[in-house]
Amino acid sequence: MASLKTKAEYEKMTNEQLVDYLDNINVATFNSYVDADTKVRYFIAKFGAFFIKSIKGTQLFLSGVIAQSILESGYGRSNQSINANNFAGVKYNKNIHSAFWSGKDGTKWAKWSTAEEGINNHIKTLMGDRYKNARINAKSPEEQIKMFVEAGYDTIPPTVYLSKIKGNISRVRKLLPFGRIA
Repeated sequence: MASLKTKAEYEKMTNEQLVDYLDNINVATFNSYVDADTKVRYFIAKFGAFFIKSIKGTQLFLSGVIAQSILESGYGRSNQSINANNFAGVKYNKNIHSAFWSGKDGTKWAKWSTAEEGINNHIKTLMGDRYKNARINAKSPEEQIKMFVEAGYDTIPPTVYLSKIKGNISRVRKLLPFGRIA
């Protein structure tokens, strides 16, 4: 394993250097010792272009959707994101998905061939009818996320879900200062 670096050292790295370095740190070390700002920068450097491309014309708030995927995929380092390109915690349904990956606990997760396909699926899910009100009427990323959860995106209370990603919404917004992507 490479020696651990400080936040100041991460800030001096190019995005390419940062991704290369952090990809070579095990998940436990990444989760325990890398600061949240650096983790968000890593995720955006690695996957941000796919989100920007996929979200155009959707009325979704970029910072909210990326923060949602960060939570659901453990900054792109969860087993389901690494092994199944699943960035939204989508469980496998044989009537919808063509492939799956089984977790250690036997849970079958929907699987896509590439990260871009997995991200496109996350956006496609949020484009479903059940989330239309959130796309049209939300005035902020935070409000949109709460409305997604109220519409059935997750089973935990909307305020609890939002509290888990609110800091990352702000971090993403600092790096990608876009609002709603029309």
